[in-house]
Amino acid sequence: MTPEQPPPSSYDELAGLVVELRLVVAAQAAAIERLEARIVEQDGEIAELKRRLAADSRNSSKPPSGDGLGKRPAPKSLRKASGRRGVGRAGPRAIPVADWSRSPTRT
Repeated sequence: MTPEQPPPSSYDELAGLVVELRLVVAAQAAAIERLEARIVEQDGEIAELKRRLAADSRNSSKPPSGDGLGKRPAPKSLRKASGRRGVGRAGPRAIPVADWSRSPTRT
């Protein structure tokens, strides 16, 4: 035998170590089960909080004032712009568009 190696343990000492290790493994298995159950519970809570966070006035009964400032307001009209500009005021004082391009004749 070399001086670095400890002397061989007796059978009783080894049997005691096996019993201790089995108790440690059983305690660790119980802790793992508790932690796994906690993870499942927290996953459910996270899903519920994400659902609540995503709720706004469009997909729940929440009022629009509760939406906060983070989102843009919904468009007022779904009609598309025609691309044409307004001509101006209609009526007897209206100036036709063709007259705008000419230089004034009187000042």
